[in-house]
Amino acid sequence: MRDLLPFILGLFFIAAIFRVDFFFYILYVFFGVYFLSRVWADRIVRGIVFEREFQRRAFLGERVPVRLRLRNRGFLPAPWLRVHERLPIQLKSPNFYRCVTSLFPREETTLTYQLDCRRRGYYPIGPLLLTSGDLFGVHTVGKEVPNADALIVYPRIVPLSELGLPAQTPFGVLPTRQRLYEDPTRIVGVRGYQSGDSMRRIHWTATAATGALQVKRFEPAISIESEIVLNLNRDDYTVHRAETATELGIVTAASIAHFLIEKQQTVGLSCSGIDPLSETSQPIALPPRKGREQLMHILEVLARVQAGKGPSFVNLLRRTSLHLTWGGTGIIISAHADDQLFDSMLLLKRSGFHLVLILLDPREPFDGIRERAHLVGIRAYQVWEERDLDVWR
Repeated sequence: MRDLLPFILGLFFIAAIFRVDFFFYILYVFFGVYFLSRVWADRIVRGIVFEREFQRRAFLGERVPVRLRLRNRGFLPAPWLRVHERLPIQLKSPNFYRCVTSLFPREETTLTYQLDCRRRGYYPIGPLLLTSGDLFGVHTVGKEVPNADALIVYPRIVPLSELGLPAQTPFGVLPTRQRLYEDPTRIVGVRGYQSGDSMRRIHWTATAATGALQVKRFEPAISIESEIVLNLNRDDYTVHRAETATELGIVTAASIAHFLIEKQQTVGLSCSGIDPLSETSQPIALPPRKGREQLMHILEVLARVQAGKGPSFVNLLRRTSLHLTWGGTGIIISAHADDQLFDSMLLLKRSGFHLVLILLDPREPFDGIRERAHLVGIRAYQVWEERDLDVWR
């Protein structure tokens, strides 16, 4: 039926040469069918509207249902409609969804398939290709709908609430002997009123009992910020371990961020990876903040980020220290620790920051690195695989 137009032209020449009315009747019929088929197919495709519905965020292991809502706005029926949706191979195998349906005028139908979130990442969904035609199959028309939707799969989170963190690492709001700030939730006693004391600090119960004005004494405390500094510069990793180590670094960073946010701590993220949604090649930087919203921002960045060639990790670490307040904690996650990295960490240590070093792909025996870090007061850990996070148990 696709060669109908050459057949009609051949029939026209035969009818013109032999002057047989029967050939003209057949010519009119086939020409009418051909013209009607083209108009029908074009009108059908233009009258189909499409809408994709699914949740845009998911965790590893989830199955995300996707609903394709198709509606025929035209006055002509769609005797057949082929739907072909292209999908990432990481979410579905085979990497497409295909279905054939039909729609009457003003009819609506919903097609459903599922995506398996087996790997973290940022995955565009589509494009969608709609193909339809007339009842006779003479003419077919296709329309491609651009992929304006995407699914973000968060990285794996290891429950650090079960593993714990070293007690020597000063995460959170801690008491201090330096009277920089006082925590109004920590009352350690009362004292006599002195000129200049705020009326809000008066302890009325103690005042009534003693007959003299008494004010509350608070425990001094400082608020400790934490900054996760993740190295995803592929050149710093060995070739055979680059993929595994960088993914493990992302899992480690996500797990630590989740743990600290759940403990109501202030956490930030700096990363030397590549964000596919960023228009610049600058390193990723999320200033330290609290709350679940900050955690979701960190997880979204860690879901999208990709290892690649970026700026020097040492320079990133030095710029990161500008975001931290005095006494903050830098959690350094990198491939290995060379002399430049140790020099930068020593400078940060002398500037009043606490540091934790996590290595994913050391190029020399780790025992020597750990001993060297211990001499300058830095706790060092090696995470070669996910179960190595049990060192914090």
